[in-house]
Order: sequence, then structure tokens, then C-alpha cells
Amino acid sequence: MKNFWYACEFSSKITDKPKQIGMFNQRFVLYRNSQGQIIALKDQCPHRGAALSLGWVENGCIRCPYHGWKFQADGQCIEIPSNAPRTPIPQKASLDSYPVKEKYGFVWLFYGDLPEEKRPSLPTFPKYMVETMRPVYDEGIDNANYARLMEANLDFTHVIAVHRKSFGQRIPINKTIKYKVDKYDWGAVANVNYESLGNSKNFLNLLLGGRPELQTKLTFYLPNVTLAEIRIGRGERFDIKFGILVAHLPIDDKNTLVKRVLYRNILPIPWLDVFFRKLDHKLAQEDTVVVATLDSQSMPKISEELHVAADALDITFRQFLQKHLTVSSKNFGCEILDSQY
Repeated sequence: MKNFWYACEFSSKITDKPKQIGMFNQRFVLYRNSQGQIIALKDQCPHRGAALSLGWVENGCIRCPYHGWKFQADGQCIEIPSNAPRTPIPQKASLDSYPVKEKYGFVWLFYGDLPEEKRPSLPTFPKYMVETMRPVYDEGIDNANYARLMEANLDFTHVIAVHRKSFGQRIPINKTIKYKVDKYDWGAVANVNYESLGNSKNFLNLLLGGRPELQTKLTFYLPNVTLAEIRIGRGERFDIKFGILVAHLPIDDKNTLVKRVLYRNILPIPWLDVFFRKLDHKLAQEDTVVVATLDSQSMPKISEELHVAADALDITFRQFLQKHLTVSSKNFGCEILDSQY
């Protein structure tokens, strides 16, 4: 999808050392200049095609590792070492540059051709989560299509099967899922509540005064972010909160760079971050193992698969894909979809 801001990297990962980002079968290079601003350029020198991410930053510019050509932040070449002084720089000696912003600990890269005044706003995440809860970060490459992975993170009913050996074992397997999808220009939101099946002597149940209820809110933010907000408690005592924020960066049709942030308000002790990171990683792998086996890694037409009422949020996501995919560009595993199901 073009003309969107893509969450592509954690801000903390970008320094004055060039870093390559793979997206849409293309290479991008990110680095910080002397003012700390992030610069994003096409990671391919127009001379011989070398990856600039293997080069170095010099006075806010980037040098090609092959022949030392020097490019400034707007992508224009300003020096070719092998040329005689005052030799004009060829007009084609330039790189595509991309707008970038930083927010919520992410670098957001604008992929498209809209002028600044027509670009969409960055998403707004829940204030209580980003300002009061402790985050832990994880990342990895999943061998699955990015839209399929996003769809899994928007699926309420997979929990009892995919996660049956982890937190899904506490949810009734015959729970009827009914919910309403609220649609916005930037994405959609849905809520589902579950009652835990846990034993009455379970520590969490005793702490919260009976079998706790699990409140789940799932949101997708176009083009590549999902958020699961989880609250555990009973009655007015919803004391335990988690937020699972996931950015899905499509490297190509079948591989996705996944950036995850797990927020928590429980045990916000730094030395416990390792435990919660491992927990989040385990849950993510449970999803990936299944999604990678789907017959079609591309997103099929809605009419080609069987759907039930509980798939409403996934269907909404597919309809948003249909609306925003451009026929003139490669769809990266996302077929043009039917408008109804």
C-alpha cells in the first residue's frame, strides 16, 4: 500500500552508523545526522548499485562503500572522488529520499508520492499505555506474508487453539464470539470479553476475588500495525493490563520483519524484562508456526475462503486492503479482493 507511514524500525536502533531496512523487495538506508535527525534514502548507489548501508556517515552525508561517492540528505550526490575538481556532477547521480518521523519509539517512513500537506497523520496509541506502562522490545523475521500475520493478530477465536498451551487454556473453548467492529479512516477496533476457566485456587483468581474476566480490544492501524489491549480482573478490579503492539514490515511476499512491543503494568521491574520478552516471543512463535503453513501466503479473495461471524474484524482488514491497494503497484501477496462476503 502506498501513501502511508510505515513503522519500520525502533528509534533506538538508528545511530550515525547506516542501517539497512528491507521493504517491498527494496533496500532503504537509515542514519542520523549530526543534529540527531533521521535520514532515509534508497540503499542503492546509482553508480554500480552498491549498498550505501555498508558505507559511512560524514558531516551529515553518506559515502558509498564502493567508490566513495558522497550523497547529502536529499539524495543528491555532491562529490565523486575520482573526478577532477569542478567537474559537474551528473544529473542522474542522485538517490530517492523518504520523509521520516519518530513517535512512540518507532521510526515511521512515508512510502508514497503525496505532498506533505496531503499525507495522513501518524496513528495515536492509547495514552495510558505509552505513558504509564513498562515496554519490552523484541523483533525477528517471520517466514510468512505480512497481511496474513496481521490477520492472525486480529483474530479473536484463534486463541483457544493456537495458544491452547499458554494463555488460551484459560478461555472456554465453546465461547460464542459476538462483537461489533468500529471503522475509522485509519483502521478499525473491536472488543471481546472472556471469562476465565481457571481453578478457584489459582493465585490470580484468589488475588482478584474469583474467576477473572479477560477483556480484549484489538485494533489495526493502517498500513502495518496491530495492537492488542488486554485487561484482567473482576468487576471494578481490572488491575492487570498488557498491550501488545506489533509492526509488520513486508520484506517480500513471504517474509516479514516483525517489531513487537509488550507493555505491562504488572511487575514493572527492569530485571523481569527478560522474562516478559521470552513470554511475548513464545506467543508470537505460536502464531507464526501456524500462519506459515497456510495454503496461500497471498491474501485470497474473500469468496475463496469460508467465513463465520467471528471473522468480522479480519474481513474488515481485508476490505481496507482492497480499498487502498493500487493496481499499478505490486501488491506483495495481497490480491484485489471481493467487496462483500
